[in-house]
Amino acid sequence: MLTDVLHRVRAHLRRQRHALRRAAVPIAQMAIAVGVSWYVASEVFGHTNTYFAPIAAAVVLRVAPGQRTKRAVEMVAGITVGIAVGDLVVREIGVGGWQIALIVTMAVSVAILLGAGNLIASQAAATAVLVASLPSPDASYTRFTDALIGGCVGLTVLIAVPRSPLTPLRRLVDPFLAQCADALAQSADALARRDADAASRALHDAYDIGRLGHSYSRELQQSQETALLSPVRRHELSEVDRYIDATPHIDGLARDTRVLCRAVRGAIETDASVPNELPDAIRELAAAVAELPELLSKTGGDKGESVSRALGAAASARQALSEPGELPVIQIVGQVRSAAVDVLRALGADRAEADAHVRAVGG
Repeated sequence: MLTDVLHRVRAHLRRQRHALRRAAVPIAQMAIAVGVSWYVASEVFGHTNTYFAPIAAAVVLRVAPGQRTKRAVEMVAGITVGIAVGDLVVREIGVGGWQIALIVTMAVSVAILLGAGNLIASQAAATAVLVASLPSPDASYTRFTDALIGGCVGLTVLIAVPRSPLTPLRRLVDPFLAQCADALAQSADALARRDADAASRALHDAYDIGRLGHSYSRELQQSQETALLSPVRRHELSEVDRYIDATPHIDGLARDTRVLCRAVRGAIETDASVPNELPDAIRELAAAVAELPELLSKTGGDKGESVSRALGAAASARQALSEPGELPVIQIVGQVRSAAVDVLRALGADRAEADAHVRAVGG
């Protein structure tokens, strides 16, 4: 019991250390932005109460991935609305419980009337509460200026001190493709041994792969934005574009893997006559998928061997149908060839080119 608890604690600490390492760049960005924004507001503009500048900078840098520049501008707009409404109402009716409730109501209402979404409205409410809680007569202009300073500094830091646009993409794509390759390799071994239990485990692992999903789409948006806006990262834009182009085909490979693993289990359970070439074709396909992460992360990498593996898998699968086969075998062959097309397309081939290559080796 104690051993199990200690194991879980150690595993949790390892995960948190990894999370902290991944957050190192955002933490550094925030530290730089809040320090610089405070210095600019205090020393350059001569403001005395400069807390809105670092707050705005921190808020901008905590915006979730995906269209970060647009969202950061929206956050600054929300802060500005909150300051304007909060200062105006406090000057007229003072501070108290019902006054704060009224201030929040008015700030959110104004934000909505201006066409704001939930992000701006919630930020306007939070800022209005802060203004009402920290009243400062005749400070509207300096607060407004500080919010703009903090927002601009935060955006500047995002551009001048960017994180790598490729690292988060690799962190999601590499294990995703590794899972696909592993499930395919397991399925090939199960088919060769006619092991239904092993085929079921491979199918279970294939279903666990899932899809890249919405979080990956947000990371793609942020990576593209970073590479477009940051001079120091612009040379990586072509690599980000490569991930964008490959995304539907990477998801397609996960789907191919699930269907193929299910067909393999069906072939074993129905005791179908499986040609010897078929397990080898699936292994060759697994090897091609396993090479994709490295090829996607390299500019000008040699794709020849991976292309040859994918086409070799398609050719071997087609050879297995030299004689009329049973339905599960036909399904496996079709799925191997479909996956080979997805491998070629993930490597940059267009649909017509990929189909032509696979048909050419299929006879």
